[in-house]
Amino acid sequence: AYVADMAAIRTNLAIARKIKAAAEVEILLATKAFSMFSIFPAMREALDGTTASGLYEARLGYTHFGKNVHTYSPAYREDDLLNILNYSSHIYFNSVAQLKKFAPLVRKERHDAVIGLRVNPRLSLVKNSTLYDPSAPCSRFGVQKEELTKDVLKLVDILHFHNLCENMAGDSRKLINHVAKEFGFAIKKVKRVNFGGGHYYTHPEYDVDVLIRALRKFKKEFGVEITLEPGGAHVFRAGYLVASVLDIIENEKKIAILDASASTHMPDVLEVPYTPEIMGAGKDGEKEFSYVLGGNTCMTGDVIGTYSFDAPLEVGQKLVFLDMMQYSMCKNTTFNGVPLPDIAVLHEDGRYQVVKRFGYADFEGRLS
Repeated sequence: AYVADMAAIRTNLAIARKIKAAAEVEILLATKAFSMFSIFPAMREALDGTTASGLYEARLGYTHFGKNVHTYSPAYREDDLLNILNYSSHIYFNSVAQLKKFAPLVRKERHDAVIGLRVNPRLSLVKNSTLYDPSAPCSRFGVQKEELTKDVLKLVDILHFHNLCENMAGDSRKLINHVAKEFGFAIKKVKRVNFGGGHYYTHPEYDVDVLIRALRKFKKEFGVEITLEPGGAHVFRAGYLVASVLDIIENEKKIAILDASASTHMPDVLEVPYTPEIMGAGKDGEKEFSYVLGGNTCMTGDVIGTYSFDAPLEVGQKLVFLDMMQYSMCKNTTFNGVPLPDIAVLHEDGRYQVVKRFGYADFEGRLS
């Protein structure tokens, strides 16, 4: 089961509240990272709305969260865009061509339409992987500085600089200062700036006051409104994936086969890649008993990592993977027909509530 820890989520939301109040900014939830809508009522108390990457996320945010729905997509089909406008009044374009093509349609279909344009700031600050660096060479995200002409800026209400991924406060400040220095000419022509997500402000090493000061300075200099749209930060270390040991085999090393899979249930383990923490476990060799942990699929590379434990693992034993709310439920698959985990909530009073249980129909329904 994926288990959301409500106490931890509320702790994270308190940090978002502090930033909102101190910097006087709008903060949204990026549903691409976390879309467990049974938690949305609690998040709605602290946040101003959601951001979407397309039609279905926009509809989900509109239906279950309410408030503002901002939508950005690398490119739109006209029929999808018309449907998105039923749920989202804030539409961000990724290219000048699409902006010019669809901006008149957006204005016509929604009297309250707010139009944004994503900009590539050409500032690489993402350290963990070029897969997640919007400023990497040949990035498909955002227009170039030279494209921000007077004619283009006349069509735009918001400039969008989503450029971070799990970055600390120093990088948030670098981005904000870089935008102020390099794009001041354009900021003076719009009403709002969106500094995107990736500001990992619930991490213990993130200095929230550094972010607040940078945001306040920017607002004072340009007189514009500011939006932030983190996803993972709001659920950082705020939930688990609880798995069971199905079998233990040996091939040079001891290998434990789990009912949880890297390939299907936590795909970022393979995609980033990274090795998630397990409650009470250590790194390979750190404790007395080491095991390779593998998923229950036919994919050879479905290996979560090598861990060590104080005592030998046993069939039926539970293992608790930490920090499993972000980019897990929204990216999982039914490859091999492996069942999806339950979705559950650990309430602040200790109650455990299963809010969703999956079955064969969920596998079959994605096929024909």
